[in-house]
Amino acid sequence: MFQVPPLGLGYLAAVLKQRDFEVEVVDLNVEVCALERLLSVGQPSIVGVSCGIGNARQAFEVVRKVKTCFPECFVVMGGPYPSIMGEQLLFRHSDVDATVIGEGEAAIVELFEQFQNRQALSNVDGLVLRDGNEIKRNSLRVAIEPLDNLPFPAREKLPMPLYGENAGVIFTSRGCPYQCVFCSRPVFGNRWRGHSSKYVLDEIEHLIRRYGVSTVSFLDDNFAFDSDRAEKILDGITAKKWKLSLYFWNGIRVDSVTEGLLRKMRKAGCTAVNYGVESVDPDVLARIKKGISLEEVEKAINLTREVGVKANIFLMVGNPGDTAQVVDEVKEFVERVKVDGVHLSMATPIPNTEFWSWVKQNGRWLEAYDREELLDWPIDDVESACPVFETSDFTAEERIRAYRKIRKLLFRNGLII
Repeated sequence: MFQVPPLGLGYLAAVLKQRDFEVEVVDLNVEVCALERLLSVGQPSIVGVSCGIGNARQAFEVVRKVKTCFPECFVVMGGPYPSIMGEQLLFRHSDVDATVIGEGEAAIVELFEQFQNRQALSNVDGLVLRDGNEIKRNSLRVAIEPLDNLPFPAREKLPMPLYGENAGVIFTSRGCPYQCVFCSRPVFGNRWRGHSSKYVLDEIEHLIRRYGVSTVSFLDDNFAFDSDRAEKILDGITAKKWKLSLYFWNGIRVDSVTEGLLRKMRKAGCTAVNYGVESVDPDVLARIKKGISLEEVEKAINLTREVGVKANIFLMVGNPGDTAQVVDEVKEFVERVKVDGVHLSMATPIPNTEFWSWVKQNGRWLEAYDREELLDWPIDDVESACPVFETSDFTAEERIRAYRKIRKLLFRNGLII
């Protein structure tokens, strides 16, 4: 399991600390008993709960515990799930007082200031909140720019030793302008914004000096969108002579890499890149609007391995246009193109994406899954992954068989990551 510091909460804590608010951060992914400890020693005025798409039920259980202990506490939720669900979340969950939609730093600061001064929250942009007996959705906030105005995440508030080699994760940019049909960008949107190379290098130095990290993992949606900025960051790492292992877990497109960029990555310490490929069928790539060709995929993988960097890929089973033939397609690809690893997942639509609309028009939702609230939505990439929909030419049973056959093939060849 790729457990990493929750940098979203870290950024929120950092901007609140700048304004002298007392803040504590609990990561229940690694500190399972921390919530009970905090609730037993103090009475918070405001509790914020971050919620992804796969852990909504657990997040609501946290909210329930907070409200049981402190009925007067103001509970605000943020993250991808509240940003997707909008007003519906507050209609269904009376324990939640407000949600932050989209990027949260500016909204959370204004919320805290208004709350402290006993002023109404009805004009705080970026909030969905209860206003008397009504639920009100305020205007969206303008995206933060330049990003360098943000402080580093408040990692000192996190249990950094518990993350091991994953402690050194970093975001150097936000957003992605590409139009992949499956991608949901409810928090950062589709406009790319990047930190300056100096900011990124300073943050890496902070990670090295304060936390002794030797591995830095980049979590951007699109690290190399601005190739000049990417090269300045890599050149800066090389010039500093830091002994780092760089891992691009996310955010490198096959059509954005060149031999020159890859050599700079290798010189800076890069050991592995994960490319978002998603399908090895050219027709399916076109259907999901990846904006890449299979030739570009193969070229990027070959170049990456030639310069001495591991080339891993993300693949999904069940994309629009997929059939049971996907098993043979993946088998042929990994035998012909020597990838170093594959992260396999079951294609799962997210609300407000083109993929979700495609399923409504071309598929059938499976009754076992709640698509109103997405509670227990099965997006985890595990051996037992299951589909939430089927089509006439690729049934649920066929999808499960195909997924397991591919996973078994990859496991046999030592390629599962």
